[in-house]
Parts: sequence; structure tokens; C-alpha cells
Amino acid sequence: MLRVNGELIDPNLLEDAFARIKSEAEARLQVSCCERDPEFMEQAEEEVIDSVLIAQEAEAQFPDLPEEEIKERLESTLKEYRKHGASWDMLEAQRDSLQDECEANLRMEKFLDGVLEGQTDVSDQEVQNYYRNNEREFRTTAEVRVLHFMKSLEKHEDPVLLLEEMGELREALVDGANFEEIAKVETEKESGEIDLGWITFDRPSNPIESIMFTMRLEEVSPVIAYEHSYHILKIAEIKPATVRDFNEVKEDIAHRVEFEKRRNALRKFAANLREGATVEKVDFSGDDEEHEEGSPER
Repeated sequence: MLRVNGELIDPNLLEDAFARIKSEAEARLQVSCCERDPEFMEQAEEEVIDSVLIAQEAEAQFPDLPEEEIKERLESTLKEYRKHGASWDMLEAQRDSLQDECEANLRMEKFLDGVLEGQTDVSDQEVQNYYRNNEREFRTTAEVRVLHFMKSLEKHEDPVLLLEEMGELREALVDGANFEEIAKVETEKESGEIDLGWITFDRPSNPIESIMFTMRLEEVSPVIAYEHSYHILKIAEIKPATVRDFNEVKEDIAHRVEFEKRRNALRKFAANLREGATVEKVDFSGDDEEHEEGSPER
């Protein structure tokens, strides 16, 4: 468990940060990243420590807020909850915790207004530079319309013979035979479907997709062994990935640049706070406390 300037940190904060960081990495890489768990946990710890230090500093700078402002924020929050169906009984039962939350949010807003003043302004030139330097982020996703037929290994006694038969069918298709006619006759797909429609390239680690999205228009694939079946594909149509127009994405870019500036400013501020902070890893299974490197002991 972490302790920052004497304040024990809720382990759920760390677990939530870890889960989010790992999930984002797995979504980005399209793979499971269990072997990187120690790295993700270290990132989560750094993130939580920074957020706690900033929250502590906000409370130090704004220990007391005007009651009227807190009341106004609470009433606004209650109305918002009611708008989304929350009952008055439930809200009354949670009024104290909601008021604490409103006070904390209000305090943080006032604090951040001062810390970030003049540091998150975004110029048109910065937006244009971001677009030029990160064009790949604004690419549309490639799509292909695929014709397909398959034969199930479970329906054939000799997989080698079946592969040879599929190879002969492919040779005929490469030589110009009508794909749709052969596919309709040969497919063992229960639905008889041979046109898979438009497929979006969102699973680059999938063996079928990695092949179909590297094929040319009208190209016939090799015989593909996948999920206890042999498959042959043909690319009927292609919608290649393109870079979206600048005017279409410039507002989104401005928000991204502002977010990065905000994050960098807060990281820098938190780094300064760390210099005088005491950050500890506390082991409640025994009496020992492990102090993080660089943190003064109490």
C-alpha cells in the first residue's frame, strides 16, 4: 500500500489506474500484455502518487471554500442526478458524500485554474503541426469486400487429400475460373454464404485479416488453414485507408494538444511537489516499511 505525506492511499485507486493502463495498451497492441504487468503497475503508482500530491496541494491552498459555492455546486449535481433517474431518497442518503465530492471538485477546479493559467493555450500553428506530424492518427480504417468458401476438416477423413483438392480449386481460380460459381458449389459453410461483405481492418493479429488486407484487388488467396477448416478468399472490392481532411479533425486536434499541455504541466508541477514529499510503500503483513528511492524517511 502507498502512503504519501502520511496519507494512506486507497488500493482501489491503484488497481483502477493499473487496469486502465493495461487495457489501453492491450487495445492499442491487439495482444494480451500480462508479461508487462510490472511495468503497468509502476506507471499506475506514478500516476496515483502525482494525483494525490496535487490533491493535497489543492487542499493546502484552498482549505476553506465559501459555503454558498459548495451549496450551489451540490444543488446542480443533485439536479443532474435527478435528470438521469436517481430517486430523492437515494440522493438524500448520499447527500454528505456528494457534498464532499462537490467540495473536492470545486477546490481542484480553483487550484487548476491557477496552476494551468497560460499553459494550455493552443495556437493554429500548433494544431497544423500536430496534424502534419501525426497523420497516421487521422487515417480512416481500410475495408475490403471479400468472397470466400471453406471446407471443414471435421467432415473429411484425410486432411492431406482435402488440402490437395483445395489447392486444385485455387489453381483453377487463379487461371480465371469464376470464383462465385465455384464457391457456391464447393463451400461447406452451413449458411452457404460466400460474400462476407465489407470487413474493417481492426484485428491485425488475426491470421485471416492479416492476409486479406495485404491482398490486391481481384487476387485469390492461398489455401488458409484456420479454425479446423481450409479457406480460400478473393478480394472483390477495396476501400483503402485515407487521411481525413484537416478541417474535419482540427477541432479534435486542438483538444488533444490542450490535453497534452495540461498533462505535461501537471506532471511538471507534481515533480516539483515530489522533491519535498514523503512517499512510502507500506507492508501491513509485517512491521517494516519500504521507502521509495529518493523519498525522505519520516
